[in-house]
Amino acid sequence: MISAREALTSIERGIQTLRRDEDRILALLSETTAEGDRLRTERTDGFRALARLRLDALSRDEVVGQLDSAERRALDMLERRRGTMDALAARRKALLDRLETAEEDRAARAAARDEAVEAIDALQARVEAEIADDPAWTAAEASIGHAQATAAEAEQKAVQAEADREEKRKPFEADSLFMYLWTRGFGTPAYRAGPITRYFDGKVAALIAYEANRPNYFMLNEIPKRLREHADRVAAMVPAAEAAREAVERAALEAAGVVALETRATTIVSHLAEAEAAEAAIKADLDRLDAEARDALDETTSPDVKAALDDLAAALSREDLRALYREAEATPTPEDERIVQRLQDIERSLVRVEAQMEELRKASLDLAGRRTELEQSGDRFRKSGYDDPFGGFVNEAVIGGLVEGIIRGVLTSGKLNDALSDGFRRRTPKSNRGGFGGGFGGSGRSGGGFRTGGRMGGGSGSKGGFSTGGSF
Repeated sequence: MISAREALTSIERGIQTLRRDEDRILALLSETTAEGDRLRTERTDGFRALARLRLDALSRDEVVGQLDSAERRALDMLERRRGTMDALAARRKALLDRLETAEEDRAARAAARDEAVEAIDALQARVEAEIADDPAWTAAEASIGHAQATAAEAEQKAVQAEADREEKRKPFEADSLFMYLWTRGFGTPAYRAGPITRYFDGKVAALIAYEANRPNYFMLNEIPKRLREHADRVAAMVPAAEAAREAVERAALEAAGVVALETRATTIVSHLAEAEAAEAAIKADLDRLDAEARDALDETTSPDVKAALDDLAAALSREDLRALYREAEATPTPEDERIVQRLQDIERSLVRVEAQMEELRKASLDLAGRRTELEQSGDRFRKSGYDDPFGGFVNEAVIGGLVEGIIRGVLTSGKLNDALSDGFRRRTPKSNRGGFGGGFGGSGRSGGGFRTGGRMGGGSGSKGGFSTGGSF
């Protein structure tokens, strides 16, 4: 069995692994984009050289001028994109450094919280053993037992009376004449009727012996009602008796120094909540930055870059330039041949680079999707209360395999969430009754007040469960 913190750490290590992979992919994408920019510039240089070599001065000036203008716009835009990417890379590195520090800080505070809760649990267990012979506590315990026994007996009588009522009322309610007189309140101050109706109702009553049966039906309904009210009153005495015992236990805990431990634990929990909030804020900033970086590297989603490259492509697609290329290709001189060969090499390289860029973009999105799957499991982990000082998982091998499967992209977070739900166990605290002085109520999650445990072994009849008091 691994602790909740160890399970969460395995998920977070998986997220870190994917983030490092994303870093490598983005770096490769940036390098590949730069190579594409270089090839486009070299292609333009080749066409410019070809124009200067084969065209007359007037045509050469026109073609070269247009190429220079389009290339200058494209280069300016690409240079701005490179500057943007450099700035995004620096910001991403700074955020990842901050995230690593924040995760270490949060993990340290979670460990401190667990230690604080363990200290309270150990104190509870010790005081629980010591108080067993205390007269005040034994008297309070006896009062609980008496109240529980009385409540159980009263409940049994009420249930039996209610069952009898349901069975014995059937003959009365099957008699339509009896129920007619009963609903009219015949024989009671509630009865209202004129002389004629009163006369005939009296005849009916005499015929069915209504006056003799009415008290029986009344008591049949009234006794269960009274017994239920009594059972409810007696049941309400049990929490009062438990509160009296809890007060004795709480006093013993305070005398043993639990208040200082609780105060420390409350402070640590508050600091843990702050660390988790800071970590979440950094992750949100990273998500926004990653989306911005992917958009900046994707020429199809950047209107300015696309427009500049389209202008350059249009300039290179001029019919006179293409005709010049075909002519140089058909009748090459040694210098023409060198330029044309280089342009052909560049075209092939650009096809390769653009395909590589598309694959890297897909890989980046795939890695981001896998990371999101793990992050969703991490969020669910906390929201489900698994981050519990007393929590753990009995299926650690399954969890490790599922995390690895998500990292490799063959599984989704749903499988991991199911495994976390199936494998979670909350170990019994050191206190025999599951939390001395009111119990370890609450999950121990950081984000709010929690007690140091739940009433393990539960409710009435158990000898345990008294609280450390207050919301911690």
